[in-house]
Amino acid sequence: MERNITTLGIVLHSQRWGQANRRLKVLSVDLGIIDVVSYGAQKSHKAVKAEVFCDGHFFLYHNPVKGDYTLKDLKSIAGHEELREDLALNYTGLFFCEILLKVHGAESGREYALLSKALDLLTFAAERRALILIQYIHRLSDVLGIRVSLDRCPCCDRLYDTDEIVYFSSVFGSQCCEQCANLERTLILPPGARRYLTVTMAMEFEEAVGVDLNEAALKRIKAYMLGYAQYFCPSQLATLASGLL
Repeated sequence: MERNITTLGIVLHSQRWGQANRRLKVLSVDLGIIDVVSYGAQKSHKAVKAEVFCDGHFFLYHNPVKGDYTLKDLKSIAGHEELREDLALNYTGLFFCEILLKVHGAESGREYALLSKALDLLTFAAERRALILIQYIHRLSDVLGIRVSLDRCPCCDRLYDTDEIVYFSSVFGSQCCEQCANLERTLILPPGARRYLTVTMAMEFEEAVGVDLNEAALKRIKAYMLGYAQYFCPSQLATLASGLL
């Protein structure tokens, strides 16, 4: 492998490493999620700064013996500084990043595109934060290959009635009819919510975020999608437990 690498990516996590350095988790289109050390970032004003949510072209040095990466330079596409300055937006962005850290698969390019668009929308349409959150989870389930049709029960293959409430099966890991459900009635989709998710999935992300919901429907669908996200993550989501979403 080349020692000098350029890759498109987003910083998912950053923590202090030693006295002057930072260790980053970067979602790279080419390399998946990798650990990258930014030397001097903690103290030196001249060091390359790569904050959480930073989206850009990362210039890395790869040590093939140790298998680690060092940040040499960064050409920023979007810093998303506004997200770090607002508590609710910050936690929403961190929630997006935390999910990817826990469920990352082989679709690095699609994961990057989804996260990049979600962070951009949070930055420029902050008033639609709840809708962006709903659509991010909805679209991530498609990227992960776990989204099922909301027109038919995947367990018994029966078409749903127009006004039927949809439940959830932990056995199949998906929405299902009441007869096939095996969870407590916490993950439920009323008919209106099911129609909204079906219709907006066919739209582009920004178009879907522009579809308005009344306050009650927004609250109900958001609660469902947060519960769904926690279900498909292998461990507790710290950002979700914070109560700030």
